[in-house]
Amino acid sequence: MKRLVALFLALVLCLAAAACVPAPKEPETVPAPERGKMDRSDLLYTDAIAGYEKTDWQAEWIWTKSCSDDSYVAFRKTFSLASAQNATAFISAADKYVLWVNGQLTVLDGSLKRGPTPYDSYYDTVELSLKEGENTIAVLCTFNGRSGDGSIVPVLVDEEGDEYNQAGFIFELKAGDTLIKSDSTWKAQRHGAYKNRVTGGTAYVKYEQSSMLAERNVFYMAADSLGDFTSPGYDDSAWEDATAISRAGDKPFGALYSAMTKPVQFEGYKDFANSADFVGKAFSADTTITLELPGNMQFTWYMELESEAGKTITVYTDTYTDRQELPNFKDTYVTAAGAQSYENYPWRSGSRLIMEVPAGVTFRRLCYRPSGAAGTWAGSFTSSDAALDQLWQESLNTIAICMRDSFMDCPERERGPYMGDASNQIDAALYSYDQGGLDMTKKAILACVAWTRTGGAIPSRAPSVKPQEIPNQSLAFMTSAYHYWLHSGDRDTMTAYYKAFAAYLKLFEMKDGLPKYRPGSWTWNDWGNRIDSDLLQAGYYYYALRLTKALAADLGITEDNAFLTERMESMEKNWHDAYYTAEGFKSAGSKYVDDRANALLALSGLAGPEDWPLITSVLESTCEASPFCEKYVLEALCVMGRQDLAIKRIKDRYAPMLTDRWDTLWEQFNDVTGTYNHGWSAAPLYILSKYVAGVQPTKAGFEKYEIVPSDALESYTCTVWTPRGEITVTRSGNSLTVKAISGGTLVKPNGERITLQEGEHSYAF
Repeated sequence: MKRLVALFLALVLCLAAAACVPAPKEPETVPAPERGKMDRSDLLYTDAIAGYEKTDWQAEWIWTKSCSDDSYVAFRKTFSLASAQNATAFISAADKYVLWVNGQLTVLDGSLKRGPTPYDSYYDTVELSLKEGENTIAVLCTFNGRSGDGSIVPVLVDEEGDEYNQAGFIFELKAGDTLIKSDSTWKAQRHGAYKNRVTGGTAYVKYEQSSMLAERNVFYMAADSLGDFTSPGYDDSAWEDATAISRAGDKPFGALYSAMTKPVQFEGYKDFANSADFVGKAFSADTTITLELPGNMQFTWYMELESEAGKTITVYTDTYTDRQELPNFKDTYVTAAGAQSYENYPWRSGSRLIMEVPAGVTFRRLCYRPSGAAGTWAGSFTSSDAALDQLWQESLNTIAICMRDSFMDCPERERGPYMGDASNQIDAALYSYDQGGLDMTKKAILACVAWTRTGGAIPSRAPSVKPQEIPNQSLAFMTSAYHYWLHSGDRDTMTAYYKAFAAYLKLFEMKDGLPKYRPGSWTWNDWGNRIDSDLLQAGYYYYALRLTKALAADLGITEDNAFLTERMESMEKNWHDAYYTAEGFKSAGSKYVDDRANALLALSGLAGPEDWPLITSVLESTCEASPFCEKYVLEALCVMGRQDLAIKRIKDRYAPMLTDRWDTLWEQFNDVTGTYNHGWSAAPLYILSKYVAGVQPTKAGFEKYEIVPSDALESYTCTVWTPRGEITVTRSGNSLTVKAISGGTLVKPNGERITLQEGEHSYAF
């Protein structure tokens, strides 16, 4: 009741503020929290991540005395060392943090979205270089204070039983014999320049955002800046002492698990391509300027300027809305008087930055800072076909902008870690990234497992406020998880995943020897038209059964053999009569012969070579799949030996994306709906590397692999990173050159098999 009264009073005061009454103050103190451990009894597989939990924390979660949503808090800690040290820090925040060590930016976008389970948090592992003598740690924390499609807000319960959102920051390092830990000896200060609906008063502008986002717009009033609080010499004596919120492991942040990925990587400032057009020129009238980036990318923006006080600059990108007009981020900067500088630390994405600039502002510098997921682009593909080369690169650009602290469907509308999107991204990342791609895949797999609740339904988004079961996406994710196994050899992760996924497969009911359609909590099959839902899911289900059985054999697990064998044999016996028509395979309740569903029959292995001509004819004549399912259509053509048709279909369907201004790929093939960059659209990269150049692991960790080069292109060169070294395949007419690691077999188009020798060797094609 106390909280309801407080909310009512806040509403009244906000209305008064709108009538030019001074803005109300926020709560002065944090209510006494409910202490203790989280109840995680509804989770089935937390043992899968037990090895990643840090349980020996001596640090506490800290914040300021007051806590409010949509706020920023600065922390500082100064300490001395007898000698220079390299030390490992363990850090987490709700929601995000920026870290400076002795005035140097060290972490730009720290802390992963919550969390590894619905109740717990991730922590970063950061290597720091500390100097002899005095050292200063400075931090800026962002607290969004709301859950979204990709994050869960921490919630506490006060003495009267009312829930409220709680921010926090935790830090710990050991430098020699010196332990630095977050506690009440740290200085803390609400950064008053960052305004929200309450503190911004009548000046605050509230732009609408997609309800799926946890992150918020920035509203910054430079006149209230803290100054350069990151500088070692900054005077923080007037700041309050940090307030302890809870012990590590307690509510509301839960247990702390390793991030599994390295912190987001970033570069130094770069000028926009046309910065010179606007720098050094006083704006005599209100003007909208457009700053050009080198491509569609993740970045933060930076400016130096001179101005009178109170001028409002509005900033957004060319992806501010998607094609359905769903808005994401529009930031506001209100100038102070004189010279000033500002970096917008919450990351944005786009290929152009748009600034609405008022008269009287003079820019001295306009820059951006590229950033993105930790990892290196280690794969490549070039060929005699420029269009395919462009699509391979645009596929890579697309997964890169849809990866950061997790896989996500898109970088602006929702930032949701859908398992269906991730399945396509994983396959592309396996052929283009180094260890960073494997690390992110491990994180996605284990989140999927540890978020699974009583009942056993694999969630299709984790973390998320809406982790709904979308069966087709969960089944599709299994295929890419198995590919991760073949690339990585990560036995522990895949053993945990096997346990959860084998149990999930048992939730599907059978009727007349075939699986009944499982709608899940969100009945979704694909975007697009003419979907044969029953047959499509049957194909996914058999594919998942087959790969689960293969994984069990690889791992030496036998307990589910009878179930897997019985299900597969039942489907093999009954599917053909149930689905066959002269026009193509379809379920009895479908009006349509669906390209997606027919492709899954071939790709899964349920349909054999005798059925391939009929399926191929369907795939030649029908193009209804969205980019999500198109990946499986293209792969099915390749499995049936028709790389030529796969290439033709790629070039036909993706043609509009080759001629637009974007260097990323769309959510859907039409240009009417969806985003300009969607992770599930990266099929061309995967198909060209795996099925045209033909690099295919056959035993976990690339211990064994095959190179099955296609004759669909006259020439190509492809490099694939593996944990055991790089593999490069080059075809030039009738000559083939392979730079190999041990364990490989070359399979020539005529079927001849040659054991590959380590190093670079040439063969007749």
